[in-house]
This record gives sequence, C-alpha cells and structure tokens, in this order.
Amino acid sequence: MLVIISLYGMFLVRGIIVSFLLAGVLFYLFNPLVDRLESRGTGRTGAILLVYAAAAIITTATALYGIPRLVGQLNGLVAAVPAYTGQVQKVSRDIEVHYARAGLPDEIRRIADERIGWLERRVLALVGRVISGIVGLLEQFFSILLAPVLAFYLLRDFGRFKEDFFSLVPRRWQNDVVILCGEINRVLDSYIRGYLLVCVIVGVLTGTAMFLLGVEFALLLGLFAGLTELIPYFGPFIGALPAVSLALLKSKWLALKVILAFLIIQQLEGNIISPKVLGDRVGLHPLAVILALLVAGEMFGLPGMLLAVPAAAILKILVAFAWKKI
Repeated sequence: MLVIISLYGMFLVRGIIVSFLLAGVLFYLFNPLVDRLESRGTGRTGAILLVYAAAAIITTATALYGIPRLVGQLNGLVAAVPAYTGQVQKVSRDIEVHYARAGLPDEIRRIADERIGWLERRVLALVGRVISGIVGLLEQFFSILLAPVLAFYLLRDFGRFKEDFFSLVPRRWQNDVVILCGEINRVLDSYIRGYLLVCVIVGVLTGTAMFLLGVEFALLLGLFAGLTELIPYFGPFIGALPAVSLALLKSKWLALKVILAFLIIQQLEGNIISPKVLGDRVGLHPLAVILALLVAGEMFGLPGMLLAVPAAAILKILVAFAWKKI
C-alpha cells in the first residue's frame, strides 16, 4: 500500500518531478550542515539561510570564474568542429587504404568494414544520447530555480513532515515503516553525498590532467568526466571517450598519455577514493548494478542511468522487506 501511494504521488507531481529530485539532493547535501549549526544554538531558519548564503557565495564565485572559460571553450569547440571532421575523414581514408594494401580476402574486408561501421554508429549513438540527456537537463531551467525553494521548506519543516507522515501510518505498522524509511534514507544519503563528492574529485583530477598534458578543452573534458562518473562501470569509459578522441586527432603518443592518465585516475577512484567515501553502503551486487543501468538507460536515457543505482537499491530494500513479511 505504501509503495502504491508513493507511486501515485509521483504520478501527480510528474510535471515538476525534476524539481523534487533536485530539492532532495539539496536536502541531503545541506541537512548535515544545518543540523550542526542548529546544535550550536542557531535557529533552524537562520541556519538554513547561513548555509544558503555560503552556497550562493561559492556558486557565484565558481560561476564568475568558470562560466566565461566554459563558454570560451564551447565556442572554440564549435569553431574547431570542421577541422576535427576533416581529420576524422582523413583517418577513415587511411584505414581504408591500409585494408586495401593488406591483401585481405574481400569477404574478411567486408566483415571488418561492417564491424568498424557498427562500432562507429554505436559510439556516436552513445555520445549523442549522453549529450542529449545533458542538454535536456539544462532545459529544465524553471525546475532548477524551483528546487532551492522546495529544499528550503524541506529543511525547515522536515521534522513536522515526518511526524505528519508517521501519524498517517497505522500504529501496528509504524515500527516497520520506521525501519524501512531508515534503510532507504541511509542508501540515499550514501549515494547522493558520496557519489557527488567522488564526481567532483574525478572531474578536478581529469581537468587538471588534461590541462597538464596540453589537451584542448580541458575544463569541458573535466566537467564531462565528472558528470559521467555518476554512471557506475560505464561512466569512466564514456567520460574518457571525448578526451582520447581529441588527443588521437593530434597524435597517437598524446592519446596514449591520455589513456594512461584516465587509467591512473580510475585506479585512484576505484581503490582509494570510492572505498574511503562510499564504502559498500549501497549494497548492490555489480551484476545488479549493470542490469539496472542497461534497463534504465534503454528506457529513459541518461536521466535513467543517473537514477538507476539508487532506484535499484531502494527496490532491493522494499523487496527484502516484503519477503520478510510473507
């Protein structure tokens, strides 16, 4: 019944679901800071306003520094597209000449050409889907503006909302619902705060590495790598693809150095950063994560892949809870 009510509620607010999702992210990011300020004697509303003021200062400073450079790199990328297109065509012609000189049987050459063409189409489709998803998120301008307002009321009145919610739950179910909500809250807190921190670290490391290696559009590449880090397993490959492609158009040696840099960053992320920040608190088997990513990506594109892991973790909690009650 609780799941049905939740799904029906999501259906009713589907037009502003992005706003609620972003407000939830802000809530999990800001709530620990607000609680800490409140424990030191600051009123709840005052603590929220202080956190908002600090976030606004940091966001404004970052925007004033980053947006002009980001726009400049975007303009540079648009201007460079014809030159890169010509280089890609040249590489493609060189590959065709290489095949022709190799003396391979016609049937093998035909199969190889088909496989190369299939791979190119798959890569372009994947990149196009990711870019379309990012653009689609940016188009939710009103939702982004509404999110801090919703988050403010969540932060201020969350205790009251929680009391009102539990008052609607029959007394015989309250203990179970408290345990269930606690498990879901633990997973969401771990995923949102943990993964966002990992994404920031990976994005900064990637942008710095690309800048030091002399790869063009280092800021864009770092931002892209940080965003795609939200997608487990597939994210690192997607994030590395543009950087390796740009480096390969300059020289094979630079592409090799870029690949090596991404391998080092991913080793740091997988063996040091993520275990320290995340641990194993999401509690999903790797096979379940991959299956959730594939299904969500096929059905909902990039937004689905971003939400696949927490949704799968919550579904696991609900199924395990229901199984115990059978």
